[in-house]
Amino acid sequence: MDAHDLSLDDNGTIQAIGILADVLDGVEGPGGLDTVLVSKALRQVIATKSQPAFEFASRAFNTLDPSVRRQVAESADEAAHHAVELRGRVGGFLSTAPKKPVPQGPVVGQQPNFITALNLRSRRRPNSPS
Repeated sequence: MDAHDLSLDDNGTIQAIGILADVLDGVEGPGGLDTVLVSKALRQVIATKSQPAFEFASRAFNTLDPSVRRQVAESADEAAHHAVELRGRVGGFLSTAPKKPVPQGPVVGQQPNFITALNLRSRRRPNSPS
């Protein structure tokens, strides 16, 4: 899947972008300023749902140091797990809508890029309820 395959009208995609932005805001140490700039670009995507803004944010994310991208992908995956679990706990109280798929950990041996980090939200854990 590439940047053109994602729908910025999809709530799941927008939520995943928000999770990435939140994680980027929390990165400390070397590269911290760069991550804040990428986070701002992601928040612009959320605000505008603009394909050019998305492409800019994607390019900005992919310029981050590989170790920072790896850290962000892992932290975003963990944050997505928590968001899905929380949604599952309160979902019965809020609506009867079907649950979204539960994300799974990063692909081992693959260098995380922006699209990979976003796609983590749509993968399922084995033996998890739908």
